Amino acid sequence: MMKNNQLSPAKKSAWQGYTLEELQYARMIALTRIEIEKSKLMDVAESTRSNLPIIGTASSMGSVFKSISKLEYIIIAFKLFRKIAPLFKKKK
Repeated sequence: MMKNNQLSPAKKSAWQGYTLEELQYARMIALTRIEIEKSKLMDVAESTRSNLPIIGTASSMGSVFKSISKLEYIIIAFKLFRKIAPLFKKKK
């Protein structure tokens, strides 16, 4: 004879679900774990990036370009134009 796998009404569990506080706590724990993993990934990415010379050079070049003012860009462009312009003059 096979047993009936369904619980009879008398044997139903008395568990009524999670309370709001329990759900909020579980959510907080999950979000904290996500932030910890993000932090770990950012640390690994930063250490990897700092160990690669090409990317480190590019980031240092980016900081140089950020420190140049608009006036300095104009001066650099003018100097480049003066050196390149003779190449494009028509020859008679």
